[in-house]
Amino acid sequence: MRLLSLVLGSLLLAPVGMSGTVFVAPLEGAQVLGAQALEISTDAAAVDRVDFSVDGILAGVARKAPYRIVYDFGTSLLPRTITATVWSQGFKSSERTSITTTAFTAADTLDVDIVELPLRVRSSFPIRPADLRVRENGVEQIVRDVRRERPPAHFAFVVDRSLSMDGGKLDAALGAVRDATRQLAPGDTSSLVLFNHHVDRPRSASARIDVTPSGGTALRDALVSVASRQRTYAIVITDGGDRNSLLTEEAALRKISGVKTTLHALVLGDEHTRFLDRVAANTGGSVTEASRETVARELQRVLEDINSRYLVIYQSRGTERGWRRIEVQPLRRGLAIVSARKGYFAE
Repeated sequence: MRLLSLVLGSLLLAPVGMSGTVFVAPLEGAQVLGAQALEISTDAAAVDRVDFSVDGILAGVARKAPYRIVYDFGTSLLPRTITATVWSQGFKSSERTSITTTAFTAADTLDVDIVELPLRVRSSFPIRPADLRVRENGVEQIVRDVRRERPPAHFAFVVDRSLSMDGGKLDAALGAVRDATRQLAPGDTSSLVLFNHHVDRPRSASARIDVTPSGGTALRDALVSVASRQRTYAIVITDGGDRNSLLTEEAALRKISGVKTTLHALVLGDEHTRFLDRVAANTGGSVTEASRETVARELQRVLEDINSRYLVIYQSRGTERGWRRIEVQPLRRGLAIVSARKGYFAE
């Protein structure tokens, strides 16, 4: 009986790579860093669940299509064995497939910064690393990955509560933020920072609060308060002025324009400081005019734009501190770069 059980078990568990199950992401031989999607496609019928494991340890379970989880590989570029086991037919059948990712090569043993470059493109085909050329301060970089799915991130909503935000503008902005928090993806986090001539501490972005417009405006100080070393989308809603910041424009630009923060601005009016244009351009974000009536719709469009961008990941070989200029060129016909981060300050 024991021999019969072993034979039956071997029939139920298909050999690695022999099933109709294939990895969509990552691909064989890719290099994996940070939070990344693990996804498979399968032709198995009546799938019960898909178990993903990394180096023999269960990483997560997907129970419905698309069969995908997000796994954090950390900051070390190591070889990994990723396995997906597809259970089907009431857990009576299983199929398994595996891929192996790669580590540093001998040429990679340099001090490098991992740079994430959100990219808006026009393309009729999925983009791969070989489709792009990335230069930093004129030096060509090695593109490690191009991701279509946005990894989890922190959304910092920065809302102007100065006296000029009266007339219903502040209430409309806060309502738009509450609606936006319900549209974030699993794994995302959020916070709300209110500011006038003072910058408040972060609070829950989804809570209803009672606040009255008052005081001046310290826009630069407020934006610097949310700059982070984690993946952050800073979305500021303001009437565009700045009369009370302690930080100069150049000092604020230096602190905000890192590799992890992207700034988008919604300006409730038709005027704003040049500072917003500069920081949005530096970080690959946008500046959009809105009104009390349209702020919720425009914020929704910003979120859709963030979710529709590719994320290009490369390892900077730069060693100098200061501003590092980024240039991106398409290498394939039918691919156009719409917008990208102009660069970042390396400390």
